[in-house]
Amino acid sequence: MKKLTTTLSVDSEGDSESRTKHPRQSAARYSVRELGSSTWPDFERMVEKHNGVWGGCWCTFFHLAPSEHKQWSGKHREYKKKLVRANRSHAALVYDGPDVVGWCQFGPLVELPGRMRGYGDMDVSPPDWRTTCFFVDRDHRREGVARAALEGALRFIKAKGGGTVDGYPIAIPRGKKYSSSFIWGGTESMYRDLGFRPLGSFGTSNRVMVMRKVVRSR
Repeated sequence: MKKLTTTLSVDSEGDSESRTKHPRQSAARYSVRELGSSTWPDFERMVEKHNGVWGGCWCTFFHLAPSEHKQWSGKHREYKKKLVRANRSHAALVYDGPDVVGWCQFGPLVELPGRMRGYGDMDVSPPDWRTTCFFVDRDHRREGVARAALEGALRFIKAKGGGTVDGYPIAIPRGKKYSSSFIWGGTESMYRDLGFRPLGSFGTSNRVMVMRKVVRSR
C-alpha cells in the first residue's frame, strides 16, 4: 500500500509545545510521511538515537494487549518491525529534511488495544481511531513538531475514511514547569487548538485527559 506524504506549515507561536526558554522559530516547515516499510529505516534510526524511546518501548505500549506484555518483553523492536511490515502500525512521521524528528502514533482500536479500561468508567462509546502517543527528537523539542505530527495524523485518518478520533493529552497546571520528554500524550491546549473537545479524565489520573474530534472523510 502506498503511504501518503503531506507538507505542513506550522506557526510555532500558536503551539503550546513551543513555550520555551530556547529561541523560538517564527515558522517551521516539515514534510510528514506515514510510517511503513519504506520509512521504517528512518523511524528506526530516530528511535535508536534515543535508546528505544520511553525506556525501550519502541512505541509499542498501546499495541500490546495485557496478555502480550510478557511475551514481547525485551523484544519491542522486533515486535514493532513485524507490525509495520504487516501494515498494522501507523504513525505520522515528521521530517526535517531527510531525518525523522518526531511522530504521532495513530490507528484503529484493533491495532491499539492497550489501556482501554479507562472507558469503562466513562459514559462514552469507544472511538474509531486513537492518537495514542508522541515523541520528538531531543534536538527539536518545543519547535512545533508534535503539532505537525498531530495534523499529519488527522490528514491520514481523513484519507482512510475518517470517523471519531480520541487523543490522550496531559493536563498541565497553569504556570507549572514541565519537561517535554514526559508529555507522551501531547498537551491539552494543542488538541483544543485542532478542534478536539474534552470528554473527561482517563482512568484514575486527573492528568491524562480524553479528547475527541470527528474527522469527516473527503
